Amino acid sequence: MPEGVLAIIDAIGNSARTEILRHLSLRAMSAPELAQAIGVDPSQVRRHLSALEDLGLVTADHPRGDRRAKGRVVLWETDPARAEEVGKIWIDYVTGRHSPDTTQER
Repeated sequence: MPEGVLAIIDAIGNSARTEILRHLSLRAMSAPELAQAIGVDPSQVRRHLSALEDLGLVTADHPRGDRRAKGRVVLWETDPARAEEVGKIWIDYVTGRHSPDTTQER
């Protein structure tokens, strides 16, 4: 199985990550808001957000190195174009239509 497809399955095959993507597609939210919305510890949400960000599925309103300032609230959103792209890569693979260029990672 191509590495890119494995990364996609790892990211979106997790029910909490799928719920995070769904919530963030409706509106921008902070990690604590997401934790409350999906019933997961905030530290777990942050790990999930990091994995989703690595794949380009979510974006934050502050860059990675500028998020830890005291009192800073970071808002997250789903990148709908990237979510569609990732979905297409997965569908192409499972339906046998993949080609080398559809399994590239970000």
